Amino acid sequence: MTTETLPVLETGWEPDTPVEDTLLRRGVLALAATWEATAQVGDGRTHRDRRFGAADLGRPKGIFNSSILLQPIRDGVAGATVDRIERFYDGHGAGAALLWSPWPTPDLTDRGWQLQGHPPLLYRPAGLPVERRLPEGLTVAEVTTAAELAEWCTVAVDAFPLNEVDPPGGLFDPAVLDDERFRFIVGRVGGHPVAVGCQVIVGSANVLLLSTVRSDHRGRGYYAALVADRLARAPQLPSVTIVSDDSRPALVGRFGFLPVTRFTLWERPRPGPP
Repeated sequence: MTTETLPVLETGWEPDTPVEDTLLRRGVLALAATWEATAQVGDGRTHRDRRFGAADLGRPKGIFNSSILLQPIRDGVAGATVDRIERFYDGHGAGAALLWSPWPTPDLTDRGWQLQGHPPLLYRPAGLPVERRLPEGLTVAEVTTAAELAEWCTVAVDAFPLNEVDPPGGLFDPAVLDDERFRFIVGRVGGHPVAVGCQVIVGSANVLLLSTVRSDHRGRGYYAALVADRLARAPQLPSVTIVSDDSRPALVGRFGFLPVTRFTLWERPRPGPP
């Protein structure tokens, strides 16, 4: 009698699964690399294993104290995975932690996590044409100095708004301007900054990050102008972003982004010292 060895069935989420296996895998790994890049340039901590990736600046930094699941968590290991995420953040500074999951998760409210919503992940294939329209009165320029970066950060924090960023002008450290993965742009009207955007080139993807317009200047095409600028800077790469439902129609209808999935987003205030 012989015993046959059953073949290992590919799930799409093993560590050696190719990045291009699915659009979702491309997007998840690009976002994981983005959170890691923000921590690295800000002298923070990172962690990556087969279940999740995490980044921590150790201080209030809004979305940059983020973890992301890298494979679905089964009921039998969900608690252990969340335990490890919580241990990564607890006792290492201040600022709430975020948990991004591209799959439904168990209810984490009993553990102190607060549900923040289900933002959509969008993906745009490489090589698509980019239509650029610059609205009248808007100028778009790249951020090159520490003073301009502080201005950029203040607009981003105020316009989203981003919670728990201290100080508002310190969302990014000036060292990020020397990191070739990052590029920041600002839109001005009459010399005043009214819109900002960032892009991060990681893992052979163009990640559009922190795109926003001040509330009193919305509906004039400024958001789309900053999206087009960043797409045109990396036409050879696929683009990935997570946006609100308000921004989604322009990205899908005008720029050819494909809706991939909705994330489940949790936030947990970091416990203070005992």
